[in-house]
Amino acid sequence: MECQRCPASARNPATVVSRKEKFCDECFIKFVSTKQRKQMMKDEYFRNLFKVIYPFEKEGSVSKILLPLSLSDSGSLVMLDIVHDLLLEQTKQHNNRTGFTVDVLTVFTEENVSVIKERMESLINEKMSQLNKISNIFNVHFIDVNEFFNNASEVSTFIIDNENFEIFSKSKSVDDSNILTLKEILGKYCLNNSSRSDLISIIKTQLIKHFAYENGYNAIMWGHSMTKLSEVIISLVVKGKGSQIATFLDSESFDTLNNKPCKYKNLYPMKDLLSVEIESFLQIRNLAQFLINVEETNVKPNCLIARKSLPSLGQQKLVKNMTINEITNKYFQDIQNDYSNIISTVLRTADKLTQPKSSMAKPSQCQICQSKIYTNPSNWLNRITVTSPYPVETTEEKYLFKQWQDSKLGQSHTHYVELLNEIKQGASNSLDVEDGDVKLCYGCLILLNTSIKDKNLVWPKVDTMDITANATNKNKELSQILDQFEINSDGEE
Repeated sequence: MECQRCPASARNPATVVSRKEKFCDECFIKFVSTKQRKQMMKDEYFRNLFKVIYPFEKEGSVSKILLPLSLSDSGSLVMLDIVHDLLLEQTKQHNNRTGFTVDVLTVFTEENVSVIKERMESLINEKMSQLNKISNIFNVHFIDVNEFFNNASEVSTFIIDNENFEIFSKSKSVDDSNILTLKEILGKYCLNNSSRSDLISIIKTQLIKHFAYENGYNAIMWGHSMTKLSEVIISLVVKGKGSQIATFLDSESFDTLNNKPCKYKNLYPMKDLLSVEIESFLQIRNLAQFLINVEETNVKPNCLIARKSLPSLGQQKLVKNMTINEITNKYFQDIQNDYSNIISTVLRTADKLTQPKSSMAKPSQCQICQSKIYTNPSNWLNRITVTSPYPVETTEEKYLFKQWQDSKLGQSHTHYVELLNEIKQGASNSLDVEDGDVKLCYGCLILLNTSIKDKNLVWPKVDTMDITANATNKNKELSQILDQFEINSDGEE
């Protein structure tokens, strides 16, 4: 079996079969790299960001790019590898000059900090130190996921009135005695794995976007493959956040944060690549060694001829134990080798969507996920839902009602009612209640109503956050690694 892209006179043995075409290692690497670079040059804005502009002294001739790197995600690592090769080419062709610099941002938790430290040390040594000897091209930043809570001066407690779905909130100042942590939020408020997964995803995305906003980057490069984007699209629909799809995929407009315009655009350079192609590239370039979940990565589906592998039955979860994200992931992973056209159809259809017309009197953003709100979800749910209970009348009904009140569920409801009345009373005397003020999108309202304990959640106020205040500085060991390999971790250090 020979590669179909090699010259006819010197065909190499095929090692990869993708999209019904056979590739050798070299041709497949070129195929994947070309797909990514094509997206990086998709319009004039991004072309000007990534190409080398003369004269070098011209203001803005070197762009600042933020690359969120997850060491449990193959897509962002492959994207970094291809960007590294592009920068290396530019230094050779333009006398050690590049058109852009890359800031790599890794969000970590206390549980995986030691593994991340070890993997990043290897990655910096192999992929970044060579270029940084020429010029300060790569910068590396680490942010503890708890900085999402630590750097907010105020938090709001949101609660839903289950009689009319109205949302009330109460704000309070944060000091050293009442700082929240991710572990506390997930353990105290979340009732299932789906809600935990959703909140973690929201927190990480907001940390990255705040970091980009506060440091004046020109673009954020997300490592989402075509498969991953399709998973997110279907998940958003299932979670009641379908109105966010157009904004999520938008690479033409500048982003907004807390109703403020940002100076960066979002880019998905891997959107023309299937995840099996990314996994194959990862194996060919021996990049799996840098991931913190090497064993899991090695059994992911790929399109390699000799090393094709599938998860064993022992590693598969029951569907009832899966989160929404895991269910959509499993579906697309199962079909992408034989029915990749389904994945591309989902993405092409989503790309054609536009933002819904707003019926709001004033622009609003969800105070949890920061998505735009186009209609009042509380009013709509109140119109279509019957929430008034049937009155207790007979002796038997009174007995059963008393049993329910004494149960854990009844006690939880009593606590919810007390908390609701307390927040209502506090909100009525504050600026938290405004005429026509909508605090949550439909998806987050449903999340709060069905998957959060006592229908209430404590969340940082976005407009009081300063993510860069403690970025990287919280972990001295990580900073020492960066210094050792001459990579700047932060300008303040």
